[in-house]
Formats: sequence, structure tokens, C-alpha cells
Amino acid sequence: MPLIKESVMRGLGKRVTIGFLSIVGLLLASGIISLFELGNMSNDTESILSASRRNMEMAKDMLKSAHEHSQAVLHIALFDENSYRDVCRRTMGDLEGKVATIRNEAVDASRLDSLSSAVATLREVADNFLSTPKAPIAPAVPVVPQNDTLVVMLPVDVVAQPAASKGGMEWYDDNYKVAYDNLVDEIQEFMTHIHSSLAPRAEQLNKNAYRSVAPVLISLVVLIAIVLMFYYFIAVYCVKPIAKINKSLSDYMSYRLPFSIKDDLLDELKELVDNIERLVGLSKQNRQ
Repeated sequence: MPLIKESVMRGLGKRVTIGFLSIVGLLLASGIISLFELGNMSNDTESILSASRRNMEMAKDMLKSAHEHSQAVLHIALFDENSYRDVCRRTMGDLEGKVATIRNEAVDASRLDSLSSAVATLREVADNFLSTPKAPIAPAVPVVPQNDTLVVMLPVDVVAQPAASKGGMEWYDDNYKVAYDNLVDEIQEFMTHIHSSLAPRAEQLNKNAYRSVAPVLISLVVLIAIVLMFYYFIAVYCVKPIAKINKSLSDYMSYRLPFSIKDDLLDELKELVDNIERLVGLSKQNRQ
């Protein structure tokens, strides 16, 4: 029995085993490659989406901080509410911190120069106004009666200078609002750049998708070719010879025709034909 098994593994069994193991190995290799490429594509997609989502959130936070800073400066400029100075410092620090974070994470930091410049300009305009000391209010001139008519003299600063709220409003419109609008435009430009930067990354993901599917397609084509080859070889070297052997053996048993296989057979099939011919010869000798 061990000899029979060893003979089978040396002949047809070995060829069939190698053929099917080759198919299994090819499918396994293509599956592993595809899974690896799909994993890389998934990681790239997650990275792109995470970076885009984070940048968009930071851009929204910058718009919110810029708005809070604008409102605080407006309160200080119009109503001289010094309690808003802490809000100015905090929101400006938030703006500068977010710009620094985006710059550290950006691949091309040169695109952020205009945004950084807009933040620096806004700080400079606000700091120059907030650090300018207020002019002291001149003492009022006492009431002096003239010809039974009361004449009230107003403070010198009130007469010579515009009201504080009016001067603050003019400064806000002429100086601060220009810097603020420029900053908002730069933030919106940064948001537009985030969307435009997704296009080449999406193209790269498209290429990665084709690369991940390519091994499966190649394996499928090769597998079809191998299956057709197996069909051909099994039909030619196994099915057809066995059919001839069976027909010749049936003709011998039914009509006593000579058992003869003219095809060149290989391996176990040749041994099978030789054994059948010996049995036929022994059968003839026994009948004689």
C-alpha cells in the first residue's frame, strides 16, 4: 500500500497536487496583496479625511476667535469698556496659536504666510489703539454771569476734539475693520485651499484603488488560463485514455476483440494498460 501511494505521488497525483496547490498559492498571494493595498488605501483615506476635518474645524475656530476679538475691540473703542481687554488678549492668542499649529502640520507652509501676516496686522492695529493713552479731560470753566445771562463754558477737549465714541468708531471703520476683513478673507481662502487640496489626494486614492484591485484581476485572468489548461490536460491525458481503455476492455470482454491501446500513455495509465494486457494474456493461457 505505501508503494502504491508513493507511485501515485510520483505520477498523476503529483502533477494534480502541484497544479491545485499552485492555484491555491496564487489566490492566496493575490488576496494578501489586495488586502494589504486596501488597508493602505483605508489608512490614506482616513488620514486625508482627518486632516481635512481638523483644518476645517481650526478655520471655523479662527473665524469665531476673530469675531470675538472684533466685538471686544468694538466695546473698547466705542464704550471704553476695559473689561474686554482680557478677551482681546485671549482671542488674539487663540488666533496665533491656531496659525502656528496649522503651519507646523502643513506640508507647504508658504501658503500660510499671508494668513500669518493678516493675524500680525490685526494684532498691530489693535495693540496700537489699545496702548494709546486716553487724553485727560480738561477741567470745566466755571459759569460766568454776563449781562444777566448765564454762559456755561464746556471743557476744552469736548470743544476741540470729537466725542470719544465718534473717534473710536472712525478708528474702527478706517483701521480695524480693514485689517479684520483682510483676516476673514485669508481664513476663507485657507478653507478654499483645503477643499482644492483634496483633488490630488482623491486622484491618488483612485490610483491606489486600481492598484489594490489589479492583483485580483490578474489572478482571475491567470486562474481562468490555468483552469483551461487543466481542462485540456485532464481531457487529453486522463479522460480520453481512460475512455479508450474502458472501450477496448469492453470490446475484449464482449466480442473477444484484441485489447490494444495505440496511444502513448504516461505514468499510472501506462502501468494500468500493461497490467490489463498481462491479465488478458493470463486469461488466454488459462482458457487454453
